[in-house]
Amino acid sequence: MANADAHHVARLACPAVADGPRRSPRLDKPAVPHGLWHHSRAAIIMLALAAVLAGCQKAPESSGDTPPVITTPGGVAMVRLPGGWFVMGSGARNQTDELPHRVFVSPFDIDAFEVTQAHYEKVMGKNPSRSKGEANPVEQIRWADAARYANARSRLEGLRPAYDEKTWACDFSADGYRLPTEAEWEYACRAGSESEFCFGNGAAGLAEYAWFKDNAGSGPHPVGSRKPNAWGLYDMSGNVWEWCNDFYEEEYYKASPERDPAGPASGKSRVLRGGCWNSRADLCRAAYRNEEDPGYTDTCFGRDIHGFVGFR
Repeated sequence: MANADAHHVARLACPAVADGPRRSPRLDKPAVPHGLWHHSRAAIIMLALAAVLAGCQKAPESSGDTPPVITTPGGVAMVRLPGGWFVMGSGARNQTDELPHRVFVSPFDIDAFEVTQAHYEKVMGKNPSRSKGEANPVEQIRWADAARYANARSRLEGLRPAYDEKTWACDFSADGYRLPTEAEWEYACRAGSESEFCFGNGAAGLAEYAWFKDNAGSGPHPVGSRKPNAWGLYDMSGNVWEWCNDFYEEEYYKASPERDPAGPASGKSRVLRGGCWNSRADLCRAAYRNEEDPGYTDTCFGRDIHGFVGFR
């Protein structure tokens, strides 16, 4: 989860697709079912309880500094990221929704790990995941499930929830947790890099940083079991797709504001980022955009989502 100068749903599609969530009717994107310290392992499980919550305290003023790690009152490890400019998107062939453009992101905190099943159950009292494991990322998560978790986590820490649970509007002025915006997510994923992946161009080194189609086997893996990026964030590529706060719009980049873009005011689907354990390497790129209906109310959800979607 995230919280800071910016703040914190899902639908199910019955036809399951190998790479996870579905894109709108475009052949260049995958489809998915409708739907959203190196300490001991116990410590990792505890730290991994994180969701896409971006924190609301001051981050380092220079992107050249090593971002500090903080621990929330609820025991979640978050990385305090500096604000800064970066080039969002890519010039990748046939990716018409990845138009490169300069964006400024204000300082924010973001969970170091994807939210684990252990922490989700601790906060929400249930675990919807298909591939059970306390240290595994929680999955089969609708967008609204992630937003409810953000609100619940905020209340547990005495913070003001960011989401109106009747309209799902996000109050960016609230000090509580929320899902990261798409711009915040990509900024965090890149960790200062300008390449396809946080470590460079080409997928030769991806297996060191991500669980994806070539090395994951039959499901997600414990969070934090691959290398982190340069800013100390784990599993930004692979493992499970991660919900962002934004509605998805294919041509949004053509008119989005330069500073702290928060996505379209409305839409039929929400943004997913990062790829998952069953994704091809190219879907794990920092700039790759995916989207899915946030409702996920179809009865086929539990059968077809197969652990593709979680959040940070």
